[in-house]
Amino acid sequence: MVEEPKTFSNILRRSVEMLASPLGALSSVSTILMMVAITVDVVARNFAGEPIPGLLEISETALVATVFLGVSYAGVTNAHVSVDLLTSKLSQKSSRLIAGAMWLLGAVMVVWFTIATAERAVQSTKMGEVTQGLMVWPVWPTRWLIVLGFIAFLIVALANAYLSFRLEPLLGEDKDAPASTTSKNPQNRDDLPEQGLNRTEKNE
Repeated sequence: MVEEPKTFSNILRRSVEMLASPLGALSSVSTILMMVAITVDVVARNFAGEPIPGLLEISETALVATVFLGVSYAGVTNAHVSVDLLTSKLSQKSSRLIAGAMWLLGAVMVVWFTIATAERAVQSTKMGEVTQGLMVWPVWPTRWLIVLGFIAFLIVALANAYLSFRLEPLLGEDKDAPASTTSKNPQNRDDLPEQGLNRTEKNE
């Protein structure tokens, strides 16, 4: 296995991946937990005629964790939805610069989201916000999950903006993509055999 050079870009990639991967794992666990809670609740309603207290609240909390803890992992693995109808017609440099501008704009918006949700989480924590259903369930921890998810995604957005402006592959993209694109030039492939043949003829 070839060790990658310790450049700032590679260190940045590795650091962001180490941040987002555990959050992605927790998001997957939350998805499973939500599915189990909903299934058990449906079975209890059909056979016992009444829901099990707490399962609805657990599934709601798990849903928040699934969405907001998984958004940074989607950014790291390049799994988010993107439309390249315009950028696919542009040069690689122009496409990267536009992507960098969009990621930077997205980062500004995420800063706004983070501040707003953090203020709401502080208020919720101070008042001890809970739900009033079949059982009392704390809401304020869930609000901090939203803040955590936005902070992690902000780091991903800034990292992708930096890589884009340096004309490097984004997080989750193949690092060899630019090199492979260059090697796909048919003219370059045809020139190499001819040059080799000319060298052979000269040597003879």
